[in-house]
Amino acid sequence: MKRLLCSLLLVVLGMFAGLLISDTEQGQYKAKEINQLWSDTKSAVIDHSITTGKVDARIALFIENPALRKRIDKGGSFGGEMSISAAQNMFGRDPTAIKDLQAKTYVEAYADGAWLIRMPIVNAVLFDTDEGLVLVDTGMTPAGPALLDAIRSVSDKPIHTIIYTHGHVDHAYGTWALLDAGENPQIIAQENILQRFDRYIELRQSMAKYNSQKAEQMPQSLDDIALPTQIFNDRLELTIGNERFILQHHKGETDDQLYVWLPDRKIIATADYYQGFMPNAGNGKRVQRHVKEWIVALREMAELGAELMLPAHGEALTDTNTIQREFILLADAFESIRTQAIDGLNQGLRKDQIFQSITLPDELAHEHTLREQYVSYEDVSKMVLKRYTGWWNDLPSQWTPAPLEKQATAIVDAVGGIEKLITMSRSLKHSDIQLACHFTDWAWLADPSHPDVQQLVIDIYTARILDSKSNTQEILAYIDLMADARARQAAHSSEPMFTQ
Repeated sequence: MKRLLCSLLLVVLGMFAGLLISDTEQGQYKAKEINQLWSDTKSAVIDHSITTGKVDARIALFIENPALRKRIDKGGSFGGEMSISAAQNMFGRDPTAIKDLQAKTYVEAYADGAWLIRMPIVNAVLFDTDEGLVLVDTGMTPAGPALLDAIRSVSDKPIHTIIYTHGHVDHAYGTWALLDAGENPQIIAQENILQRFDRYIELRQSMAKYNSQKAEQMPQSLDDIALPTQIFNDRLELTIGNERFILQHHKGETDDQLYVWLPDRKIIATADYYQGFMPNAGNGKRVQRHVKEWIVALREMAELGAELMLPAHGEALTDTNTIQREFILLADAFESIRTQAIDGLNQGLRKDQIFQSITLPDELAHEHTLREQYVSYEDVSKMVLKRYTGWWNDLPSQWTPAPLEKQATAIVDAVGGIEKLITMSRSLKHSDIQLACHFTDWAWLADPSHPDVQQLVIDIYTARILDSKSNTQEILAYIDLMADARARQAAHSSEPMFTQ
């Protein structure tokens, strides 16, 4: 480490000297030399930080290429502010994430004692009644303290009821902070939430992988989760402090989702049925989404005549006509995608032929609400296909395929070696990024320890991420592979400056 500090000092001194003679040919040469030394030194510092566990490989990628972070922020913030520390610690009480959420959370007040609590990534909804407060959703685990602060900034009444709109980590895991503060609310949810919580525990390692979370933060048992005290099946009507609350269940993003309707106030809390963009109905890392039932929920909500919509993600809507139009637009888009997918199945098309042909009609294609920010129309159709068919992709060889690594090795041999495959991939970087990624995957599967393959993964998938066609969910998948490659680079780094 001493040699590292000396190297950094020499770089700084060299930069100063280079500035003094920068107008000369020698100075220009020296400037290039110093820039390269600075780049090498910075990479060595990051390598050391990765291998010692001080910096996650994903964070290292963001440091080295800030444009990657901007692309994730665009869709990953779900219409709110972004918090990388929170996004990486959704199940844990990480102090950095807690502080960041406290710094970025704020409250929007609306008429009739209704508030939208805007946290990074997700919202909670708060209602005032004569019997106490009714809270809809509690955010992710590290959001608990920020949520409590936000509630106490507008009311000192006790929390009478918490309603979980569904059991996703960003909606039902911040409750612990409220309970620790002495609150004793009833907690209400749709009955399928219990099976969800059981699945999270049984598959906690898998959940950590597919949610890009830390396995050690995942719940170990039901004791780690604030469970509902009351569950229901289809519909539940409550009266709290002379206020009517209707909880209506329809499958959608989850099988336990519900919306909350206050008929006397004409306010609706829409959970994840509405997200302000093409919603999370086609996530390739998640279990089944229910597009058919989602359409029913949207059309039902459109008929309620809500005057205020408080969503779980993004901004509130305050105009009845706009609210109705947004619901109908999304329902029509889902209907179109689902119909195209079903028609393709009935025509006997291969699944890839179906999802690659999905388009929206002209009257929907350019609507801001339907932009492909988090998932694509194609992704949504894949979820429809998944629901109605088996796992087979219609290619005979894929029923009982050879191991992918064996396939990759054969492909490398067929093209004349790993270097030729790398060259082929790089040659397609600007003309056909999809095909370049296929070649990159084969190279990685054949030889992930090859330094040139590791750099290829980072370079090609960086280009894929920066492609405007890429959406948030696919970007996260690309980042996972890039992080693996970057961690391997760091592990194999042999920078002598880190010797004592």
